[in-house]
Amino acid sequence: MSYQIAKARLSQITFATIGAIALAGCTTNLANAETMTVYNLSSDDTFIQFGQAHGIGDKIIWRSAVETEAGEALGIGSGHCVKLDAAENYFCSFLVELDDRGTITGHGIQRTEPQVSLFPIIGGTGELEGIVGQIETQPVEDRARFKYVITYQ
Repeated sequence: MSYQIAKARLSQITFATIGAIALAGCTTNLANAETMTVYNLSSDDTFIQFGQAHGIGDKIIWRSAVETEAGEALGIGSGHCVKLDAAENYFCSFLVELDDRGTITGHGIQRTEPQVSLFPIIGGTGELEGIVGQIETQPVEDRARFKYVITYQ
């Protein structure tokens, strides 16, 4: 089997596995869930390009303020995304640190913008230890910020 064929098959398997894990995490029964909405600034994003076809493998890395819709500081958001395909889908890992409450961590597929993406919450610390739920993300204000709707219990 050629390297290119093996690489293509591995990419298909990896993408399918990541998608299945993300989907499984997003199907948590959230009947008694709470919701909070926060905004993560995207002005400090760093883009790293590797020169591959369609930019596959390129990265976005960020660390920036998390705030209310009105701009009141709530904490810090950070993470990184790796471009998966020519359609502009990314696999992302991120952390939302809420001052005095703890952290929320999510992983999953960021769909081609401006589509809404769902990420399973995979953990938390502090007051948010044991958290389960999902984070719905969407770019707003011409991608100046991302809106995170966090549904959890």
